Amino acid sequence: MAKGQHTAKNIGRNTKNLLNYPRAGVSGWTRFLPSIRILVVGGLSLVIALCVAFAVGYAATDIPEPNLEATGQTSTIYYNDGKTPIGQYKVEDRKSVDIDEISEPMQKAAIAAEDTSFYENRGISIKGLSRAVVGVVTNQYAGGGSTITQQYVKNFYLTNEHSLDRKVKEMFISLKIDQQQSKDEILANYLNTIYLGRRSYGVEVAAQNYFDKPASELNVSESALLAAMIQRPGAADPSENPGAYEDRFDYVVKSMVDEGFITEEQAAKVEMPKVQKQNKESSLSGQKGYMWDFVRREALAKLDIDEAQLDRGGYNIVTTFDKDRMKAAEQAIKALPQDQPEGMQAGLVSIDPDNGGIEAFYGGKNYLDQAFNASTQSHVQAGSTFKPFALVAGLENGVRLTDTYPGNSPTSIDNNGEPWLVPNFGNTSYGPVSLLKATQSSINTAYAALNVQVGTDKTIDVAERAGVSPACTEKQVETGDTGQCTLDMSEANPSTVLGVPSVKPLDMANAYATFAANGVHHETHAIKTVTQGSEDKEVYKADTKGKRVFDKAVGAETSYALSQVVQGGSGSYAQNLGRPAAGKTGTTDENKAAWFSGYTPNLATSVVLYREVDGKQLSIGAYGGRSEVTGGSFPVQVWTDYMKQALQGEKVEQFPARGELPDKPKPSNTNEPVAPKPEPKAPSGSNDGSDGEDEAPKTKAPIEEPTKEPDDEDKDSDGDEKGKEEDAEADTDGTESDADANDGGESPAANDDPDDGDGADGNGGDGTDKADDDNDDKSGGGSGNGGNSNDSEGDLGSGDVTG
Repeated sequence: MAKGQHTAKNIGRNTKNLLNYPRAGVSGWTRFLPSIRILVVGGLSLVIALCVAFAVGYAATDIPEPNLEATGQTSTIYYNDGKTPIGQYKVEDRKSVDIDEISEPMQKAAIAAEDTSFYENRGISIKGLSRAVVGVVTNQYAGGGSTITQQYVKNFYLTNEHSLDRKVKEMFISLKIDQQQSKDEILANYLNTIYLGRRSYGVEVAAQNYFDKPASELNVSESALLAAMIQRPGAADPSENPGAYEDRFDYVVKSMVDEGFITEEQAAKVEMPKVQKQNKESSLSGQKGYMWDFVRREALAKLDIDEAQLDRGGYNIVTTFDKDRMKAAEQAIKALPQDQPEGMQAGLVSIDPDNGGIEAFYGGKNYLDQAFNASTQSHVQAGSTFKPFALVAGLENGVRLTDTYPGNSPTSIDNNGEPWLVPNFGNTSYGPVSLLKATQSSINTAYAALNVQVGTDKTIDVAERAGVSPACTEKQVETGDTGQCTLDMSEANPSTVLGVPSVKPLDMANAYATFAANGVHHETHAIKTVTQGSEDKEVYKADTKGKRVFDKAVGAETSYALSQVVQGGSGSYAQNLGRPAAGKTGTTDENKAAWFSGYTPNLATSVVLYREVDGKQLSIGAYGGRSEVTGGSFPVQVWTDYMKQALQGEKVEQFPARGELPDKPKPSNTNEPVAPKPEPKAPSGSNDGSDGEDEAPKTKAPIEEPTKEPDDEDKDSDGDEKGKEEDAEADTDGTESDADANDGGESPAANDDPDDGDGADGNGGDGTDKADDDNDDKSGGGSGNGGNSNDSEGDLGSGDVTG
C-alpha cells in the first residue's frame, strides 16, 4: 500500500473516533476500558456541570421571610360552640439577647453538643448533608448531622419537612447566611430560636424557667443540661425526670473536654444541676387545665406535630367539650359530702354515643394542684360494671335472658374441669335464677357460670369491641407504659367477668356509649376540627362514622336487661332522672372503688369514686354518713344529678325495641342449676319465678316482659331494697341502706387463684379471698351480714365483695 494511502486511512479512522473508544490497537475485552483521556474529560465535565448547577442554585435561592412557626402564632382551643375559648398554646415570652448576654459556658456547651466545627465550617456539613440525602432517598431519615447554621435556618426560615428539596434550600440559605452574618451573630440567633421545653423558645427564657436566672449567669452544669435538651426538648421535664437526659448530659461534658473548653478536673466536678419546678399558669386552674392538657396530647397525635409547632402554629382547635355539661359535672362532684378521706378521687366521663365526642369530664379538684386526670389516666378495678360484657357475649352465642343459672351461695362452678368456688354477696342464695334476674341483682354465681359457658376470651373480646383498651403486655407493665391498655385483664382468669380488670373511666364510658348507640362503636375524641391561619384552612376533622360491633337486636336486649338494674335493682336511684335509663353499679373489694356506668339513648356517663395515697389504692371506708361507699350510693347520685342537668331541654328518647336475636348454637352449660331447694336464709321472693325459665331458649327475644320478677321482687326483697336505697340515697337519716347491697360485690382480686379455694367458706365476713371487686353493702343496714340484700354483687371474697 502506498504511504499516502496508509496515512489517509489512519486519518479517517481517527476522525470517526475522537475519543478512541473502544480503544484502537487494543485487543480483547480490555479495549472497552476507558482510556485516561476519557476519564479526564469525563471528570472535568462532571465537575464543570456540578459547579454550574451549584452556581445556578446559589443564585436562584433567596433568603425567605421567617416561617409561621418562627413568628410565634398562638394556638387557641375552644368549647364545642367554636367561640368560647378554653385556653391557648403559645410561645412563652420569647426574648432575644445578644451573644454577650449568653454565658460563655452556654455558648461552648451548644457548640460541643451540636457542631464542634462551627467556627471552621462555612455553614454546612458535607458529611451531614450526604447522610441526610441518603436518608431521604431511602426513606430512613434519622436527622442529625446539621451544623448550627443549618439548624438555625431550618428553625427560622424553613420547616421540619423531610424532603430533598428542603435540604437543598437549607444548604444554599446556610451558605448565604454564613456570608452575611458573623459566627457570633449566627450562634446568638440559633440560641434565641431553639425550643427547650416548657414552651420556652430561646436560651434566655429557658434559663429563667429552669434556673430562675438570666442566660448570662448559666454555669457549666446548667449549660450542659440545656445543650443536652436541644435534641429532645419534650422527652421529659428535667425537674421530674433528670435521668432522661443523663446520657446526653455526659456526652456534652465529654465533648467540652475534647474540644478544650473545660479541663478534665473541671469536668469531674460537673453534676446534673438542680432544676426548679415548673410554674403553671393560673389560667389552667380548675377543670380548664385538664381540658387544656388532654386536648394538647390529642392534637400532637392527630396532627403529627411536635410541641413547638403546636405552640407556634396558629391553630384554632374546636373541641367536643360542652361548657354547660362541664359545669354540671363539676357541680355534681362538688355536691358530694365534704368529709372526704385523704386521697379521695372522683372521676366522671360523659360521651355522646352518636359520635364518640367527650362532652364532659371531671379530672380532679384543680389541675394546678394535681395534673393527673382521674377520669382519663387512672386505672380502677371495674367491679360489676364489667359483667355486661359477658351478657353481650352470651346473647351473641345463643344465650337468652330466660336461661337459668345457679344462684345459691357458695356454688362450686365447673371451670373446664376445675372447681371454682364462687360466693354471692353476703352469702345470699337465690336458687336457680334467670339471666335477667342475675343482671338485675348482679348475682356472682350466675355470671361466673355464664362466663365459663361462653368463655372468658369472648367476654374480653366484647369489652375490647365496646371500647375497653386491650390488655397490657408484660413489657407495658414493666415499663409503666400503661396509658393505652387495661391492667389485669386475662383470658386465663375466669374472675375477669366479676370485675378484676383495672380500666380507665374513659374506657368504661366509651364502652357504655357503644351500648347506648345500640352496638355502634365510635372512637372517643375531644377534638372536632382544627383550622390554621387567618383563612381558617381546615387541617383536621374527627372521624365520627363509627363501626357496628354488636348486632342491633343484641344491643337492644342488652339495654333492656340493664334498664332493669335501674327499674328494680341496684341502680334504682337513677329513676329520679325521669327518662329511660340503663346502667350497672359496681363496688370493689375492700371498698376501694365504687362505680355507676349508665346511659340514655343520647348520652353515656361513667362515674367512679376511689381512694389513692402514695400511688396505692386504699379502702374508701366510712364516708358521708355511710359505713362504706357502694356503686348504688354516691356514684349513682352523682350520675343522676349530672344527667339531669346535662339532658335538660333534650328530647326524651326510648331504647330500641327488642327483636330477633342471632340464631347461634348455644355453648353447653356445664353449670346448670340444681333443682330449687328452700333456702331459709334467702330473702323472700328471691327465687326467680319466671314462667318462661324452664322453657327452651327462644331465638326471638320475648317482646313481652319475660317474667314478673322485677315487680314481684320489688314487692318483697328487692322492693325493700329499692325503698331502703332511695331513703339512703336521699340521706334522710345518714344510715347505710340495705338497698346498696343490691350493688353486690363483683370480682376477686386480680391475683386471686380461682382454684385455690379462697373464699370457699362464703361467710360474707372474713374476706379470705382477695376479691378486688364489688362490695355493695356488705353491711346491709350496717349489720355486715348482707341478709337483707337481694343484689349479690359480692365477689369471690365473701366479706370482701360487693357490687
